[in-house]
Amino acid sequence: MFHLIKRHLFIKNKNVKSCKTCLHFIEDKSNYPYDPPSNNEKYGKCKIFGEQNLVSGEIHPEYAVWCRHDNTKCGKEGTYHTEKRE
Repeated sequence: MFHLIKRHLFIKNKNVKSCKTCLHFIEDKSNYPYDPPSNNEKYGKCKIFGEQNLVSGEIHPEYAVWCRHDNTKCGKEGTYHTEKRE
């Protein structure tokens, strides 16, 4: 005899703001036609956090996923999240 068990689904981070909807998020865009489709989860960057090259002055934004795992930056809760206006 089989018993049906009602399972509760719990989705982690469901109520947390996503980087994809943030004004400061830089989507990863590939310019090379043979590259696989972009993976913003891995390669998207944040305009707020990064480092400026002391010699060239070029700014290198930090990966958004690193910023979300670091509570001294945006952290899990998305401390600096600013909603995009479309």
